[in-house]
Formats: sequence, structure tokens, C-alpha cells
Amino acid sequence: MITLMSWGHKYGSPHANFKFDVSYFKNPWREKEIRDCQDRGERKKKIIEFMKNQEGVETIIMHISEMIEFYGLLFPDENIRVAICCSAGEFRSPAIVELVGTELSKRKVKYVISHSKESLI
Repeated sequence: MITLMSWGHKYGSPHANFKFDVSYFKNPWREKEIRDCQDRGERKKKIIEFMKNQEGVETIIMHISEMIEFYGLLFPDENIRVAICCSAGEFRSPAIVELVGTELSKRKVKYVISHSKESLI
């Protein structure tokens, strides 16, 4: 089983085999239009679009997805937990988790998503 987790650094270290820090990307929270959006579905779309449009995000998504796919093939019976982390686990890491999940789906890799309770996606 492959589990993709979003996580905030300020809550300690997640129980995961692999941890990736995405806190160096711009934070969608700084965008008033996103921060003030009350519709959860619309906010999720805006956050994901904001993240996708940043330089380097697509490359990170591809590399993380390739690594997960490789380990999933090597160790099909293992519980592989991949944490994508940012400072609070509210915007950047949940968005990257969703984008990695989309890429894994294209690759026909089975996974589940577990967002932290702090996730605003």
C-alpha cells in the first residue's frame, strides 16, 4: 500500500518512509483571493492551480512520482508512506500530494491520500 500524506513541519516529524519538503515554494496563503475564498472546492482548485504554475513544481511532481512508482514495484507488499511537508501543512503540501496523486493515477499506481487535519484543501 502506498500512502501519500500532507504534513506540517511545526507538528513534528511524520511517521513516513520518505519525506519531501516543499516549503520553499511560494505559499498560496499569501494570495488574498485564495485566502478569502469560502467555497472549499473552489479554493482547492485555486490552490492547486497556484502551485502548478510555479517553476519547478512539475519537475518535483515527476521525480517524486517516479521514485514512488519504483519503490512500489520493488516492494509491492510493503506499506510505503510518503510525506510531503511544508511549514504548516495547510496549502503547499496538500496541493503537492494531490498533484502527485494525479500523476500516479496516470501511471496506474494505486495509492491513498491522507491529509493532515490542518489541511485546508
